[in-house]
Amino acid sequence: MKSLTAYQEVKQKITEDLVRGRFPMGQALPAEKDFAKELDVSIGTLRKAVDELVADGIVTRRQGKGTYVAEHDLKRLLYYFFHVVRHDVDKKVYPKVDLAIFLSASASKEESLKLAIKEGSPVWRITNRLYLDGHCVMIDQITLDKKRFKKLTREDFVAREGSIYQLYQMHYGQTVVRTNERLRAALANKQYAEWLNVSPASPVLVIRRVALGIQDEPLEWRVSTLNTNSHEYFSELVA
Repeated sequence: MKSLTAYQEVKQKITEDLVRGRFPMGQALPAEKDFAKELDVSIGTLRKAVDELVADGIVTRRQGKGTYVAEHDLKRLLYYFFHVVRHDVDKKVYPKVDLAIFLSASASKEESLKLAIKEGSPVWRITNRLYLDGHCVMIDQITLDKKRFKKLTREDFVAREGSIYQLYQMHYGQTVVRTNERLRAALANKQYAEWLNVSPASPVLVIRRVALGIQDEPLEWRVSTLNTNSHEYFSELVA
């Protein structure tokens, strides 16, 4: 096994501290000089480790203030995780959400693979309808490991302040850092066609997404179905 470099070891230590909750979301990390002394490394090694955490979206630098544990605010969520816009319009608008289904279930083979849990493990299955311009344009089928989100209830989900990812972070300490997505074309089933106001078997875009945490652990499995009549999937890569 390839050994870790000094800065990689520091990054790992900081990440472990974050997972344990030593530094809650929005809190500043210790001053560089103090943190480097605590970790018994040079400031250069510490900075390189923190640089990677910044690149990963786990912490953020605030000019003249320091380095803080990243929070899921609305602007960040829209930029990184919501990619639906009207045709030929790049402006992102936060969707209105309507919860259609919330139930307890047993993980299917696919769900267990995506969430790295045993088949048949208890999960939450949540169906969310997202509205833009007053029309349902996308349906999210979300699956969560009940062990990770033990106390989640329909009421908490509906009454949450902010987005779903903000709920995960604020109430369960589960921070979505990045996602893996795959897109495919499909045909709308009868129920989805009704919700999306299209004819059954109309073409739709399906986005299959695994949301990953600080240690690359799968936190959420989501299958989104998008009506592309007036809206499209928008993605922007920044070099």
